[in-house]
Amino acid sequence: MSRVLIVANETVGADELLAEIRRLEDEKTSTYLVVVPAKPLHEGHGGVWTQEGAQEAAQARLDGTLAILHEEGLDATGSIGDWSPVNAIRDALIDFDADVIVISTHPEARSRWLRKGVVEKAREFGPPVIHIVSNVPAGAGA
Repeated sequence: MSRVLIVANETVGADELLAEIRRLEDEKTSTYLVVVPAKPLHEGHGGVWTQEGAQEAAQARLDGTLAILHEEGLDATGSIGDWSPVNAIRDALIDFDADVIVISTHPEARSRWLRKGVVEKAREFGPPVIHIVSNVPAGAGA
């Protein structure tokens, strides 16, 4: 039995991420915690957003992903995390003793998380980190 912390935002329902979850499950039965940071999807693009709207959008993405995981019979729960993915990981690890952290990002050219070093910073928490690059079309996570 392993405990897997999954952190994703726009890529939370991506095929690449779901394939990795299935691969991990094939290796051993796991318990999953999916954390979606409550961050505006179009930050910096001049759009108007509210924290409430960011949380509602994150909850919708989380609900969709949990539905997929539950349909596959996986033991998965989830939560909305801090807008900062690093803080969201730190907070999740307080109550969820993860054996591995899976982080899903856009490809390097589109990923704010990669530009901000989220994957490297997550490695400082201790559990091994698996980085998944998910190819989600622009606007698909909105």
